[in-house]
Amino acid sequence: MSRFDNWPKPATPIKQSDHFIEDFAALCAAREKADDGISRWADTVDDAWLGEGLVWFNRAAQREVRAPKRLLVTHFFNHQTHHRGQAHALLTAAGQETGIPIFSWSCRR
Repeated sequence: MSRFDNWPKPATPIKQSDHFIEDFAALCAAREKADDGISRWADTVDDAWLGEGLVWFNRAAQREVRAPKRLLVTHFFNHQTHHRGQAHALLTAAGQETGIPIFSWSCRR
């Protein structure tokens, strides 16, 4: 979101992101705040914005990267789905009931 909507860049390096927020209640609050912010941002996106390109320096690849915003937004939402699928698989493997549908899960439960 720092690239799409000028959110602050995460201070935690990606390799340490599994410890980004240790407290579950704080994690839930941060997730809900982020989801609200993503929804507000998504309401502002239009075809003109999606038609633009985005340029940034990729620290992992150590080079400048250019890509169409339309592609990056698609990847952003697909990537969230990927991680939610990982969480579902981990919970299922641990013998936990995830409920149906999984997409309705929230920290409030």
